[in-house]
Amino acid sequence: MQPWKISAGLTAAIVGSAFLIGGARLEYLAPHWPRVLAEHGVALALHAALALTAVAATIYAVARTTGLADLGRRVDLAERSVRRGEGDASLADALRQDEEGDWK
Repeated sequence: MQPWKISAGLTAAIVGSAFLIGGARLEYLAPHWPRVLAEHGVALALHAALALTAVAATIYAVARTTGLADLGRRVDLAERSVRRGEGDASLADALRQDEEGDWK
């Protein structure tokens, strides 16, 4: 899996959780939202975009640093080598059975 996909997914999960938790705590502002957005909407949008970018960039950097960026490529390489018959014979047999639909 590519690190930008990991970053996008985790960022979406974090933002969604923040809206669920933060939305309940900001309910008292419900009657005032039109005025708040009219006066501070641009600044709020800018800060939200910067926070979203910072979270995504941090997750991306962690994924690149820990080696998650190459994990998908390495797993694919290992699977292809097993399918060619190199490595674990029992794993190659299990993959062959899976392709044939022969589940026991």
